[in-house]
Amino acid sequence: MGVTAQSKGTERQATEQSARRFREIHYHRFPLGARSNIHGTCLLRSQLPVRLPRPHTMQLIYSHPPPGVGYRRGAAAVGSGAAEKAAHMRAVATEIRDERRRVRQWLEERRAPVRTHVVVATQSGLQFFVAGFGYWNVLDINLQLKDESCVGVKAFEVTLAPEQHDAAEQWRASRAAAIQTGDKRGLQRETKAGAEAGAKTDIETEAKTDIEREAKADALTDSGLADVEQERLPMFLIALTTYVRRPSEARDGVTDESGTYRLYALGYASLPPLPQQFLDAHALDRTETRRAHSQPAEGSSSAEPAVTRRSASSGQEDGATGDMASVHSDSDETDRALQNLPINSYAYVEERLFGMSLGSNTLSVELDYVPFRISQDVVPGEPPIVAVAGNDNCVHRYAVGCDGIVEVEPLLCPKTDAALTFVAFDGRVIGNHHVQITAHQEFAVALQASRPLEPSEVAEGMGGRSSRKLMVADEEVFDAAPVAVSVFTPEARRGDRTAFDYAVTHRIRGETGRLAAGDVYAADWEIGTMDAEGAEARVHALVGFVGEDAVVYHDVAVAGLDPVPTLVGGAAGRVPASATQISGRLGGLGGVFTLGGSSRDGLITSVHFEDLDYDGTREILVGTVAGAVLVYKAVAGRGYVLVWRRRFPAPVYGLFSADINSDGASELIVVTLLGVHVLQPNLAQVRARLLRQLVARDSSREGSGTSCGKDDSDFKGDE
Repeated sequence: MGVTAQSKGTERQATEQSARRFREIHYHRFPLGARSNIHGTCLLRSQLPVRLPRPHTMQLIYSHPPPGVGYRRGAAAVGSGAAEKAAHMRAVATEIRDERRRVRQWLEERRAPVRTHVVVATQSGLQFFVAGFGYWNVLDINLQLKDESCVGVKAFEVTLAPEQHDAAEQWRASRAAAIQTGDKRGLQRETKAGAEAGAKTDIETEAKTDIEREAKADALTDSGLADVEQERLPMFLIALTTYVRRPSEARDGVTDESGTYRLYALGYASLPPLPQQFLDAHALDRTETRRAHSQPAEGSSSAEPAVTRRSASSGQEDGATGDMASVHSDSDETDRALQNLPINSYAYVEERLFGMSLGSNTLSVELDYVPFRISQDVVPGEPPIVAVAGNDNCVHRYAVGCDGIVEVEPLLCPKTDAALTFVAFDGRVIGNHHVQITAHQEFAVALQASRPLEPSEVAEGMGGRSSRKLMVADEEVFDAAPVAVSVFTPEARRGDRTAFDYAVTHRIRGETGRLAAGDVYAADWEIGTMDAEGAEARVHALVGFVGEDAVVYHDVAVAGLDPVPTLVGGAAGRVPASATQISGRLGGLGGVFTLGGSSRDGLITSVHFEDLDYDGTREILVGTVAGAVLVYKAVAGRGYVLVWRRRFPAPVYGLFSADINSDGASELIVVTLLGVHVLQPNLAQVRARLLRQLVARDSSREGSGTSCGKDDSDFKGDE
């Protein structure tokens, strides 16, 4: 009885401490009529510098560059003659190159901190919370959508390999040379190859679009701005899904509102073209790899709308309709040239974001399914991949290049008899493990875990550097429909990255037969390691259900979805050699634990993992459709205990822990249907934890000459 009372007192104390952990310091309400979407939130991590200063009020929202801030490129043109204008253009190009050179040097000297920016999609555009030093700025980018509304977004940074940069520069040079010599045949061939299958071609519109593309390329070439990206910087790629409303003819006096979905890629123009070898190996439709689709033209209300071509055949992307150019210069010629610059030509974060727009040349592909969550897969040396979950029991994958969007092999999900299903998926590289999980509403969850081959296995001829061994290929059927899945490591000192391996799902579900645990297969990319120590990491999986509490499977890279704990020295072949290093925290290796009470507030809409109390172990944060945010902590011998709960006035669509003011302590970002809540951590707890770290480090150095590894890594974020 005394032990029970003591445990309840400990739990109560932990709950009270966690309740004092955060206080809300800012609430950003979306404009009247604007709403977010359950798949319209993400984080953008970047090393690029920011430009805007501290706002004079936290309610300030930038919808365009503020006056007097940013560029006034080059010296003002002295006269109106052709020579003066040309000199001014060259000065503008020189200034952009110099800025890119300074930023590149800053990055190479490793002086650039990684900032985390928050991205939220509303119906009409994107809102960015751009992290500064001691502050953040809110940018409201109106994409000027007509008969479209944003559904989902995923923004990420891409660092190209040297050979990819060379390919991109060669592409741009060849395009400029083709235009200067009047060779239009290449443009015409790509335009025809990019046409939608079965779509009616409007010859006049196509010709007009070609003329516009050539005029843009000519303007860049004449201004000297065509080669400003020679100083190589990381690039932004923003994947955006939209719903396109297409009114059809009235039937029985009622207008039938039909629509479709579309996937856009912003930032594509600075990428290299998709390698033909890659297309031959991975493209689903090798005869039609570069695709464009039509949409209703402005002012068109007929049942057969005019066709607006959307492709990347010019290698250029639409500018910001004058937002950035308006503060650059008073020269109309400079304005037009800057509008034609790809967004990744700029060196600063805000300039790239203000440069975004959706226009007639924006790269897009029409979707024949309802899109849900968007993710990404960036493999060094390979084209960036955008993954989109659909209601067709599939996770579609698209490779993006400056010459088009190409659908490649999808991630196959568990079999289902239903025609339309909600697909949830996740994939992570944690330590030397790669784990990916998929689920759908037909009550099935599938999980695969692999690791790189050992040197002895490679020596036996089982594969090269990109070969891996499948450790777990598991599937479980539940009584309740799963709606959320996620993979994470409880160790705060370890980082992870998003990654997906289509080869596993295809070998398991494809015609080549089902792989078994222990089989070696050829993968398209290496896993690598995310930790300097190289020790095996613990990998857990969370599964949320309809009407049931969420569960957490422990050590899925070893035990899979096995609900029975595998103790050290238990089942042969299921426990790694280093099990003694990673077991014992919750009573053994493997096992399944419930998040008690997580179903009381409706469906789980978002999940996040973060070390909130700085003890080295991540807590689980859960957001629900009823607006509740729940925090669960792992307690030895008791599983997961609810230690904090707060209700918000709208459904929670995004939960993030991000240092958006660069003060060293991560804020809790809660994105709801109506706005964004910023909660500041308890600074007294942060200060006390830092002091303990410093004392421990000094003591360790005095005793053994090394620092305390556990405390030294408590503040390490995800990579």
